[in-house]
Amino acid sequence: MLDRPNLSRENPAGPRGRRPPPGPLPAKQAAKWPPDDNDLPGAPPAPAGGGFADDGNFKRGRFSPVSIVVGLVVALGAAGAIWLGVKQDSQKMTVDAVSKEKKNIFVLPKKDQLPLWRKWAAASSELSLQQEALMQLAWADDPEGVTHAQNALALSDHRVKGVAAQVLAYYGSPKADGAKHALLEALKVADESDRPQIVWALVELKEPAAFKDAMDQYRKGFLSKVERLGGGIAFDPEKLAGLVSLEELSKLATDESSSVRQLVATVLSRNAEPKWTSALITLVKDKDVEVAREAANGLGRIGDETARAPLLEALANADKTSRQRFLEALRDGIGGEGLVLALDSVKQDPEETTWFQTKQIMEMLRELADPRAADPLVKWIEARKPPLHWQGEAGTRLAEVGDIRAAKFIGERMLADPLKLYKLEKFWEADEGGHLSRTDLPRVVGARMLADLAVIHADKAAELKAAAEAPVILWLKDRPQPHANGLRFLATVRSEKILKDMRDWAFPTDPLPKEGQQPPFPAAFETAQSALRYIGRMKDEPSYPKLLDQFNRKKDPKLDITQDALQGAGLAMLGMALRAVAYGASQGLAEWGDPRAVERLTKLIEDETWHEEARQAACEAVAWCADDKTMIEVAKKAKEFASKKEPRKQLIGACYASSLALRPVPGAAAELVPLLAADVDPGVRMAIARAIGIGGFDEAVQGQLFEKLKDVEVRNAAALALILGGTSDTAARTIAMYADFDKSALDDLKDHYYRAFGYWSDEDFKRGNLYRYVANAEAITRVKVADAPQEWARQRLQAQFDNLKYDNGPHSETRVVLRYRLYQEAKSGDGAKKKGAIDTLKFMKEKGVLMALRHEQGETGALAKRAFHELMNPKATVAEDLSKFAPAKAGGDDTQ
Repeated sequence: MLDRPNLSRENPAGPRGRRPPPGPLPAKQAAKWPPDDNDLPGAPPAPAGGGFADDGNFKRGRFSPVSIVVGLVVALGAAGAIWLGVKQDSQKMTVDAVSKEKKNIFVLPKKDQLPLWRKWAAASSELSLQQEALMQLAWADDPEGVTHAQNALALSDHRVKGVAAQVLAYYGSPKADGAKHALLEALKVADESDRPQIVWALVELKEPAAFKDAMDQYRKGFLSKVERLGGGIAFDPEKLAGLVSLEELSKLATDESSSVRQLVATVLSRNAEPKWTSALITLVKDKDVEVAREAANGLGRIGDETARAPLLEALANADKTSRQRFLEALRDGIGGEGLVLALDSVKQDPEETTWFQTKQIMEMLRELADPRAADPLVKWIEARKPPLHWQGEAGTRLAEVGDIRAAKFIGERMLADPLKLYKLEKFWEADEGGHLSRTDLPRVVGARMLADLAVIHADKAAELKAAAEAPVILWLKDRPQPHANGLRFLATVRSEKILKDMRDWAFPTDPLPKEGQQPPFPAAFETAQSALRYIGRMKDEPSYPKLLDQFNRKKDPKLDITQDALQGAGLAMLGMALRAVAYGASQGLAEWGDPRAVERLTKLIEDETWHEEARQAACEAVAWCADDKTMIEVAKKAKEFASKKEPRKQLIGACYASSLALRPVPGAAAELVPLLAADVDPGVRMAIARAIGIGGFDEAVQGQLFEKLKDVEVRNAAALALILGGTSDTAARTIAMYADFDKSALDDLKDHYYRAFGYWSDEDFKRGNLYRYVANAEAITRVKVADAPQEWARQRLQAQFDNLKYDNGPHSETRVVLRYRLYQEAKSGDGAKKKGAIDTLKFMKEKGVLMALRHEQGETGALAKRAFHELMNPKATVAEDLSKFAPAKAGGDDTQ
């Protein structure tokens, strides 16, 4: 991305020449317009006539009768103007009234909002409302918004003109092409506060006549600071360059402005052809490193030896800071292919420099996750024959983008003993886990990547087994305890070679701990919890009755092993062992998905003496085992237990509600809404609200939920259901209503919203739930509560996407798997799915995938280009502190 030159003013106007900043006018500022006394322009010069005559004849300076009459008329006119101004000011809305009007519109359905926004978009009496209206019409994609924005360009207020230009740029071509003439006319009378926005709107509408003005604004540093509607830098050098031919633009390669040279380097790099090699070689040697790094992209893209040599020379000779910038330019300009190319610039001496420079590039490849890096990375491995450590790292990079060729390289790395592969005296052979000779983290991560590949490529189990089955088995048996990541891989590919061991691990012959037994916790039962889950994934029929038998291991039906009961009486070791086998068996049945298990799972759920976590796992298993008819019964049970007064009964109701959240039942919402009541435990209410939201609802239920917003006790539960399960319009309206509520109510809702996303399953992807969550979070950011945009929904949902690194339970999505599925859907799905996938990839900040998608043909490429630009130029926001929500480490994480 181009650097943005500093804003400079050759002729600063000083306080008297100040204009309000470009962009929407805040309500408080609108209330003080005209500005305070010290913001008023200076007094006008004295009128002609009066005073002493130039010739010294003081008599000629006296007032004549005519001048007296004229003076009276002028005075009366001025008085009338003042009176009209005072009257108009008295009719202006107060700040509170403006805020209330916005809120009153926000809470309406979209179809009812549009007429009101159109009214205010046409009204210049309230500037902040007019600007807000123009923006809201654009976000609603209302065709009349173009007309209103075009008309606003004829107004005298430069702030409104600036917003109108932003709106027209948002509509883009061809929707706003009819406004080109109005923009050109507005440009003639523009000042520095709205000229950049007007010029950029013309650039967006591909108007060649704007090129000269655009370059002038660019040189001055104004154009590259223009914000798009809603925030974030709008400037895109390729669009500016698109107004002239590349031949014309290349003539500016020696321009005295480094910003212009950087623009030329950027555009030539994006359109890299051998004919630009000479110009790019000149630019890569530019004294300004920002120019040089942009030119490096083009040389990397051209790829022949003539172009590569100066690029690799520039990288090899760069100091540490400059090298990092060059690599970032290659990453952002070319993507993963550029970073792989940079591996050839790594110094081979001294050894620690080789390590650190290679590690630097490998980490950048991991963060980028560009699918296009796969082919060049495989070629690099085959050509360079790197040390086994770097072969394993490269294989992991391949797995992260879903490339099945990774299995061979990771499989070979799984055989390497860290004590033999690394030397303790080589201090640089370390990562976040410590020195690699003392940790097995690369193999732990490698097993996790193999498991993800097995999920992605379920139809290629034989190929994966051939590449990695034997090495993973050797690794598991060489450890004190088999790691869950290895078990997950072998279970997913249905390894026959591990089946006997898997049975032994799942069903240990060790006796249960005795009452009063002290720590440590028996390792056999710790292993059994994971193995029980994965024997279920393998669907080993002889193991099925043994899975059910785990629920019978608590021989005394009165023995209480709930969390509270385990706090004393010497039951901790016994209770946790029983919890482990019931929890693992429940997860195993969830992986299996056999309807035969429902009856036994239900019995466990309703047994109030069992540990809560085991019963919760059983509820989740019911969702994966039951058919639609059975789930209707589950909905009835959720209602039955949640409506009881006893806390333990309500807990069962909440548990069943979590089943409905995983497997929604059409029509269940109508049964559950009445349970959002004040006499139901708050935690249970939220579980039910989540089930309602994830399952979706009809207009009748939506009306009931909106009605419940009036009840302070159940308001947040109803709101949670609305913003999870409603349309974008519904989610935005719900949050707008919080303008009338106490601030603590919204703060509490924010926390419940974050916690609502326990983990996402493959069904959430298939049903399109993820796309709805993303769209609703974006819609909420455009709502203003007390004139403040609600950025929290976006930030909190993005944080939950960041928690997808590890497997989180049966049928859960990891980030690697989800990223791959979104990538495929963006390429091959229908129109709505393509848009949903690309919007979600942008939301997840998946730069590499979006870079790859930009080169797709048609709608996919166009959507990805816009999404990538917005991702690289985000709106500046203050990040929330979400440390209190830091997730506990999952059972299958990389620390085991």
